[in-house]
Amino acid sequence: MSDETQPAEPVSGERVPAVTVGLFGPRRLVKTMTEVSQEVAERSAHGVRFLTGGYDDQADAEERYLRLRDRIDSAVFPGPWAFDLATTGHWLTVPSTHLPLTGAALYAALLRASLTIPDVDLSRVSIDSLSLADVTDAYGEIGLDTTQVYDVPYEGPESVAGFAAFHRDKWERQHTTVALTTILSVERELRADGVPVLRIAPTRSSVRDALETAVLLGQGTRMGAHQLAMIAVQVIPTGGSRAESGDYWQQELALLTHQKLLSEARQVGASVTRRSDTLFLVTTTHGALVRLTEQFTVAPFLGALTTQLGVPVAVGAGTGQTARAAEANALMAVEDSVATGGKVAVYLDGGSDRLDLEPGRASSASAPVDATSATGQRAFEIVTSIASATSPSPGQQVVVDVESVAAIMQVTQRTGRRMLKELVEAGLAWPLPPARTAGGGRPRQQFRLLTEKLD
Repeated sequence: MSDETQPAEPVSGERVPAVTVGLFGPRRLVKTMTEVSQEVAERSAHGVRFLTGGYDDQADAEERYLRLRDRIDSAVFPGPWAFDLATTGHWLTVPSTHLPLTGAALYAALLRASLTIPDVDLSRVSIDSLSLADVTDAYGEIGLDTTQVYDVPYEGPESVAGFAAFHRDKWERQHTTVALTTILSVERELRADGVPVLRIAPTRSSVRDALETAVLLGQGTRMGAHQLAMIAVQVIPTGGSRAESGDYWQQELALLTHQKLLSEARQVGASVTRRSDTLFLVTTTHGALVRLTEQFTVAPFLGALTTQLGVPVAVGAGTGQTARAAEANALMAVEDSVATGGKVAVYLDGGSDRLDLEPGRASSASAPVDATSATGQRAFEIVTSIASATSPSPGQQVVVDVESVAAIMQVTQRTGRRMLKELVEAGLAWPLPPARTAGGGRPRQQFRLLTEKLD
């Protein structure tokens, strides 16, 4: 394997410097990382180079890193264990990140197990490294029972020492039919003992996200005063009917939030990572954060997301010399924003600086509708009629569905559905994630009328 992938040609006159990223981990995983790095380099507007430090044994990880440390601006490790070993061993010299172990990686491992291991029972499995919540969510998505699924989460480097014994015990007691591990040495030990085992490997999508984050980290390193910055976005679901709509609503809301954040973040070359159904992390540079906040005078994303999603959103921004420091500051800041109900965003730099940032000026998405056109006038009249019939209290959001619109406007449901489509196209309504009906069945699609745009 080559130790280097070729950089994309730097853009003439570009202010952001070219960076070099080190890719570390087991050789098979580094091979995947290298393949994905070609895509990242081709898509980058700046010069990006990737150097590989693959190894066959974790004991060789430090030596491979030290060989490249003077040539790289940031690093990517195969998982939290390797990252923590580098940190606690005090040989980490550049801002770094690691490949995330998410539910998607578990799905892929379960699929491989079903295709390659005869008579495997996916409801009788032992899993290490992933949290119980991630395992429960993944199994819930594919409709499998977790009564006989055994999980031991990663809780620091010392916890890895017990992984092999954990899997072996469950197999010997005939509690499981396969072991799923994230650790290469555990996989080798169990395989030598005759225990059916597969390794949980990050998906190409999560590898791509990590590499893009590492590029941003490297740019922060090269740009000196342009520190790494992270923005935590926490959705705050409210309302009895929505809370009762359950996991389906949460998944739909998470998807909408992710889509909107990606659209906003791409404008400044940032990357977005989904931590849970309600928490997202945007990784960028200090310079991009300055632009997003208009010199720290307005809250990034806050106004646009709150308007578009129809639910409160908390935003916290943080900076730091390392990924972990910036992330910690952002997460502390978003907790403070949650305490305000999402009315302000909070910025922390890890020092004495703390700023409360209010939503900025209305964007084009929330600007008043032009009621002079025929389409705009019709949409204006529909919203006005519906709002008048519902008699909302001052500041109360107006949420409707096809049935309620049809009843208010005294039209068929087909016509009511067409009216709502017109309102969405005119920017006077926003589709909310569907809410479950009391009797079950297909969830109802609800819409929030943007009556504030009529003023």
